[in-house]
Amino acid sequence: MHVPDGIVPLWLQILLLAVSAAAIALSLRVVNNRFEDRIVPYMGVLAAVIFAAQLINFPIPPFASGHLVGSTLLAVMVGPWAAALIMGLVLFVQALYGDGGIITFGLNFFNMGVFSVFLGYGLALMLFKGTTRFSSKKLAILVSTAISAFIVTVSAAFLLGLQLLTVPGFGAEALVAITSVHVFIGVGEALLTAVILLYFVKAKPELVSFLREREISQDELEVPSEDRKETPLRPLIVTVMITVTLASLAIFSGLASSNPDGFEWALFDFAGILEPEISFTGIWSQFGEGPVIDVVTGSIGIILALSLGVLLFRRTSHDSHHHQPKTGKFLLPFAEGKRSPAPFSPAGILVTAIALAFLITVQTNLIMVALLIILILGAGFMSGTNWRRAISMAAKFEAVILFWIILEPFLYGDTVLFTLQLPWGSVYAYREGLLLGLLLGLRMFAILITFLAALSHMTLSEFIGGLKTLRVPTSILGSLLIMFRYVPLFIEERSRMQDAQVLRGFD
Repeated sequence: MHVPDGIVPLWLQILLLAVSAAAIALSLRVVNNRFEDRIVPYMGVLAAVIFAAQLINFPIPPFASGHLVGSTLLAVMVGPWAAALIMGLVLFVQALYGDGGIITFGLNFFNMGVFSVFLGYGLALMLFKGTTRFSSKKLAILVSTAISAFIVTVSAAFLLGLQLLTVPGFGAEALVAITSVHVFIGVGEALLTAVILLYFVKAKPELVSFLREREISQDELEVPSEDRKETPLRPLIVTVMITVTLASLAIFSGLASSNPDGFEWALFDFAGILEPEISFTGIWSQFGEGPVIDVVTGSIGIILALSLGVLLFRRTSHDSHHHQPKTGKFLLPFAEGKRSPAPFSPAGILVTAIALAFLITVQTNLIMVALLIILILGAGFMSGTNWRRAISMAAKFEAVILFWIILEPFLYGDTVLFTLQLPWGSVYAYREGLLLGLLLGLRMFAILITFLAALSHMTLSEFIGGLKTLRVPTSILGSLLIMFRYVPLFIEERSRMQDAQVLRGFD
């Protein structure tokens, strides 16, 4: 049910974007300080599992297909407010992949992250309390969640159909069609929800909100972090590996249906509405299609959803507000003072920055680069990056960036934007050159803030240790060590000498 841009009226998209922004802000406020640091990684696991499940469409013979949405599953697992945030993360990553629009993110989030989450939670809670009178809690939660997932799927489809009535050509018959096909999709949603929930009920029942005997008390929240047990990484890694493997097997074995999903079938096939011509097809579109590409990009998306989930809930967990003692000077002079433990290793941060820089380099669309910048800024905010200082440092390189934006329009292109009359002749500025200059400038800015954000979260020793882990030659390590260690000292000494000369009266 991911609605792309260019279908529903712009006023409806903007209205629901504003409502969704308010819902996300309220969710962040409610969730803040509520999560214990030890279960934060599992929030990332849930985001990764939902993203992976949404990659695979199951067939609805003979004309359509469907996929797991997971709104009810998440609501039962972690409560409606946290579930809304996880759905927002998943939908954002899906939008980066071209599944759903950018402007219609608000509409998609409202349908799947607000309406479906809170309706699913309410229905599941009501059914759970009723069925526990004559069955065990574990059986009751499976039955109540599966039934709620079915009802929510059909209800969300009906809501989407009401929204699509604003589209010329989509009438009452199409509304009935989109609701009817989602009756079958709802059965698949209920089955998949029950299977995934059964795994967590068996493996990690303390993560399921309905099965918790009590909420974590404030006294437990104030336990010093050094007294806490470290989060077991092995179950986390194993769960992600299983998720990636199952998604890959489904793609390679052809289990994923190629039929249009229920929304596309009702809108484009049944109602006969023309598909919009959308230039944005996802950040991986230039690599083509195929099972191998789907597996690689899908695996990256799963890891991205996991990482963003960990960063977001680490930011909102109570431990993020209890800083650790100083551990050394930061690699870049951001003067952040104290720091909380990094959720990722220095080598992992460096590899992520390099991979992201490569992804930025191969983009040829301004919208894609802008989306990646938004992703970098958002991930940096969730990880505690001091963007005010980082962007001020990036601004020192603005002359290089502006050079491309200003000069390129006069060097390349066919469509004349304007003409400059100079004493020695006319100079033409071209539209294609302006777009290319903007693209190159945004690329450089995005890569610059990527590495500034990465380096600002490491001390000098962590940076060198990360490079050693990546098997960087010793000669390069020595050069970087001198550059990062002594060049700032030379600059600082030069500034002091300059101040001394001014005090002595010299210009």
